[in-house]
Amino acid sequence: MAKLIKQLELGIDLGTSNTLVYLKGKGIIFEEPSVIAFDKRNRNIIAIGKEAQRMLGRAPMHIEVTKPINYGIITDLEATSAFLAKILDILRKQYVAIFRPKAVVGVPLNLTEVQMRGVIDAAKTAGFKEVYIVEEPIAAALGGNLDIEEAKGIALVDIGGGTTEISIISLGGIVIGKSIKIAGDRFNQNLINHVRFKYNLIVGESQIEEAKIAISSIVGKDVFYTLKGRDAITTLPKEVTISSQDLREALLPSLNELVEEIKDILNLTPPDLIGDIGNKGIYLTGGSSQIEGLANFLEKELNVKVNQFETPLHSVVFGLGRIIENLEYYKKYCII
Repeated sequence: MAKLIKQLELGIDLGTSNTLVYLKGKGIIFEEPSVIAFDKRNRNIIAIGKEAQRMLGRAPMHIEVTKPINYGIITDLEATSAFLAKILDILRKQYVAIFRPKAVVGVPLNLTEVQMRGVIDAAKTAGFKEVYIVEEPIAAALGGNLDIEEAKGIALVDIGGGTTEISIISLGGIVIGKSIKIAGDRFNQNLINHVRFKYNLIVGESQIEEAKIAISSIVGKDVFYTLKGRDAITTLPKEVTISSQDLREALLPSLNELVEEIKDILNLTPPDLIGDIGNKGIYLTGGSSQIEGLANFLEKELNVKVNQFETPLHSVVFGLGRIIENLEYYKKYCII
């Protein structure tokens, strides 16, 4: 039986790879891939999340499977609205709310006004009455229990599915920051290219994502994964077993780029804040930061301590949850 509540108040981490939803007073109640499947003939929703993701590359012609968010930006407004509306439908089977729902949504840095308006429009079309926008580095820092209000510099690197946010935070705001496209999706493409050129194997992104998660190490451990695809030369079915060494070789160029991007931000950071960062180190979070050996790699290349969050995949949604639990206080961090 559905429970009667005053209002559905949600914190939504609307990510390129995954969407996580925090319900006020309950915690995380939804954690699924940001994928939706439609029936092309009538535009009915067939599936969202994991069920839709399993259809990628396997669906018949009448089914459209799409990832409506790319690099943290809504690229398909209709599909995003439908995705959020479906989440509300799922929640309404458990809760009967008196008032229309409200949401605090996390977004990458440097979104244009049009892109931010797209987030609000998608949420309101889905059925939300009030929508607030928070930049993801602020949410991640709050979710990691960092004191962002003190007059000291906090360096945060949030490696997500589509983007990496590199930020210097002080006095409750972002002093300097950058959103770059060196993240989980880029890592997947690196690995696709690697197995194509090294092993003449053509594989799909969904299988590569599974391989990356299964290996999840760049330190040369005995971790293996068997890929099944098509031989690029003979076009016949082929199997290849890859290891953590392959993952390291594939990701190294992108990781070196990431290091240079972080150095650029540190070079632009005011000297007083650099001193704080030298004492505290850099904070590392985000789902794609969980690759074993990545924190040590960055620490060695940057010559500064790297502190990894305990729950890097959930730091943003925990921060959004913290905001929605006490919106009147934390509303000052909302940019809209």
